[in-house]
Amino acid sequence: MMIAGSSNDRDILGTFLIGAAVATGNPAITQFGIAGIVLPLVLLVAVLSSKSRTLPLTVGIRWIGAAYVAFIFLWYEQYKLFGDEGSVQLFITLTDWLGFKGHESVMRIGVGLCEILASILILTPALQGLGAVGALLLMTGAIFFHLATPLGVDPYGDGGVLFKQACSVWTCAAIIVCWQWRQIAALARSIGIPLSA
Repeated sequence: MMIAGSSNDRDILGTFLIGAAVATGNPAITQFGIAGIVLPLVLLVAVLSSKSRTLPLTVGIRWIGAAYVAFIFLWYEQYKLFGDEGSVQLFITLTDWLGFKGHESVMRIGVGLCEILASILILTPALQGLGAVGALLLMTGAIFFHLATPLGVDPYGDGGVLFKQACSVWTCAAIIVCWQWRQIAALARSIGIPLSA
């Protein structure tokens, strides 16, 4: 599960992608226009200009990505867990499409709890890779449902903010999975799943 190229090349690519994902998936940043372009470039310049291009800076950037994933997940829990009308309608659309009419609360609350668990894991140093895998799986499902169901990419008529955030969280999680692959493989081997680092 490694990106082709040298370790420094992967760090540079990952840094740029996390910066771009945070900038484009966050309406608070994108409303400032140029900041959405500048943030990934600033992170990229920081990595390129660091003398050693080693662990400390990329670790910091990895934590920016992890914090962003957790923030987005936890921000939406207020809507999922407390039954906000928009969230309820979104999950009614999904459960009806899946053929589970009348079970939106089970899916809505279940997804919310899984997002809370992924947030806790991605912010726990020894389990960050596992949290990133959980976030990646959750957002793969979210992106699929946006693309394949009547939900669509713009369910709230706001320019697709929810879909953009799903894509940006997916990107951050995928980069963290790559950067934490050794940790993920070690966790898998500790429970008897043969996974090479």
